[in-house]
Amino acid sequence: MLTGTITVLELLILIGTSLWIIQYLVSRKVNVYEKPALTNAQIENLPKVSIVVPVHKEKKQSIEKTLESLASQNYPKNLMEVFIVVDRDDEDTLNEVFRAMDRFIGSLNIKVITNEFTGRRLKAIAMNTAMRHVSGLIVGFYDADDVFPNDQVLNAVLLMMDKNYVAVGTRVYRFRSTVLGGLMYLESIIWYNTIIPFLRSTVKITPLSGEGLFIRRDVVNAIPESMAEDALLSLKLSRQGYNVGLLDSYVYELAPLNIVSFVKQRIRWNKGYAQNFFIILKQGVQVGYALRVFTLYLLIVLPPALLLVSVIGFFIIAYMSVVIKMYALGVVYQLVFAIIISEMMVLYMMRDFIRESIGMGKSMVLLPIYWLLLGTVTITSPLIPINNWLKTVR
Repeated sequence: MLTGTITVLELLILIGTSLWIIQYLVSRKVNVYEKPALTNAQIENLPKVSIVVPVHKEKKQSIEKTLESLASQNYPKNLMEVFIVVDRDDEDTLNEVFRAMDRFIGSLNIKVITNEFTGRRLKAIAMNTAMRHVSGLIVGFYDADDVFPNDQVLNAVLLMMDKNYVAVGTRVYRFRSTVLGGLMYLESIIWYNTIIPFLRSTVKITPLSGEGLFIRRDVVNAIPESMAEDALLSLKLSRQGYNVGLLDSYVYELAPLNIVSFVKQRIRWNKGYAQNFFIILKQGVQVGYALRVFTLYLLIVLPPALLLVSVIGFFIIAYMSVVIKMYALGVVYQLVFAIIISEMMVLYMMRDFIRESIGMGKSMVLLPIYWLLLGTVTITSPLIPINNWLKTVR
């Protein structure tokens, strides 16, 4: 019985480690982020672009950061309009918006839109409120606290025209000067530079983020309503056979303020992904596409879930060996060895990302704890009843 349990735990560790290795090796061989071949001088008439910024319980400084990045864009200002969407009953944020706008009246064409649909708070509802007012052929989306290069809007538009993409996303790096913020930064680096290239090249689905997202309004006139609206949009575009691109650029976004806000954010994402899967199935899809979506979800969820299950199993075996003394300590040493080897292999592969974020020394201790937290939240999220947009406090 014990031998079988040890074998299963070691197999789980092996599978989880192998998934990380495969994703890393595949991502090194593919280049999914692109720069446009076209230049501004080659385009006779650039299209008008509408930028939508949904805000909820935000401060003036956070709104200003995004407006500063928009004001610095080298896209023609007469071809760019900005819509800030505020919930009707969020009077504090509305006041903060007007305070933040004062600096940009002459440099940006800013319009404030009030979202009347405040019964069920979803980001997609606020986004669609603005979509009914935009006049641009291309619509871009950002959040408060976003910082991005001054050529991002232009390059996104040029890439869409160059490759006939109906939507373009980019990397979104979340960072804060705390230990948790450093770990979230590392995770976002791994997600955008390893996992997304792997998913795009294998299951042929490109997960888009809601920040730094640009879409053609003639193709997408409304954002699908979900707690993870960007993920549902990605699935719908893939199902309909549209070409989606990834711009070789980035958005820096302030990470959640603390662990409570972080957990709420992940619960919303996980619940949203689960919700999206059932929405897709209800709408009726081909078996092949359903399998691709299922594989996508499996590849995202499996590594942290396997880690959590294997570590729980380890602690159970350790308790039974050390405290109850039912088994010899040799089985504990065997599992410890397997876990250490697994961690060292993953850390070695991700060494460049780790050095850029929290450093190798801290990662050896903190990264496994962080992955365990992710695994716990991933597994328990379906048990938590929420139906609204859980605000990420930054």
